[in-house]
Amino acid sequence: MFKSVSAGKLSNETFKNGVSLVLVLFLTGCSSISLDAAKSLSVTGKNVATQTQENIFVSDNEYLRARDSEALMHGVSGTVGLESYNNILALFSNIHQELLTRTVVFEKLSDVYDSFGDLAGLEASKETQAALGNLGGAINEYAKAVNSKPPISSDTTAVISEIGGLIAEEIQKAKIKEASKQIRSNLEEFLQLLETPLVREQMNGFKQFLASDRKTAIITLWNAGLYDPTPLLNDIGADVGLTAQKDASKLLASSPVLTGAMGEIIDKRLTHKSELIERSYDVSLSSIRNLIAEHKKLEEGQELDLARLREIVSRLKGIAALLAKS
Repeated sequence: MFKSVSAGKLSNETFKNGVSLVLVLFLTGCSSISLDAAKSLSVTGKNVATQTQENIFVSDNEYLRARDSEALMHGVSGTVGLESYNNILALFSNIHQELLTRTVVFEKLSDVYDSFGDLAGLEASKETQAALGNLGGAINEYAKAVNSKPPISSDTTAVISEIGGLIAEEIQKAKIKEASKQIRSNLEEFLQLLETPLVREQMNGFKQFLASDRKTAIITLWNAGLYDPTPLLNDIGADVGLTAQKDASKLLASSPVLTGAMGEIIDKRLTHKSELIERSYDVSLSSIRNLIAEHKKLEEGQELDLARLREIVSRLKGIAALLAKS
């Protein structure tokens, strides 16, 4: 029981006891948090963010190629009206901006996981606070790019550096828990933005142009005799050690059947690329959902299951490799 005091003020001893009680109650839920689990989550989270960012760069490169193909076909045929052509370029510009701002979010997320890992090993609350602020800013910029209201407040991260208490390890766990909650909150807001119909519609529109315009542009240049099909022929025969003859391109050009068959190969390869880009987007959504789930487990003191996230990293690497190879 608190001692009685005059003038409505508590004695120093009573005040200290009260503060200690509050801190004990505050830190009670932090003992179950595993610092080793937090370190593992920081490493896996950074890997997800880094690989996703790399895949976005690959997708953006395909965007540039598709835009160039559209410009080529407009210049060659002149059949597309200027207004329609400008609308198509505007669509590409929107996609490009979405990809760029999405890249920045994952770049900042990677920085956050660096600081989160440091926080699990030593005192790094200021760095974590700053990294979270940068992540929130990047997500807000992404929201503007997809015509949504910026969801992240700028004054939520300060609580991490203000946490104090009784035992050093418990203080550290309390900061880990608060940082995890804020990372999770940022990821939840970002996931909602990524899942908006606008972003999905842009991706589908991109897929359509990627599959049609690039094929048309390549076939047009090929029919004009500007391409040597030898590398593609060598690629087809590589599995059994075959290479194209010197006059293979002439023989191919003289055969409408073979020319049509090569067009089918081009069509399938470009379609496969567009599907890989869409799959990369879907895997990115899956990675964020799994990160959110693992952060929640960490905060509740549950055992983490990072195998799924590591599998996602592997899938993203495989998609990037296939895109580069094809």
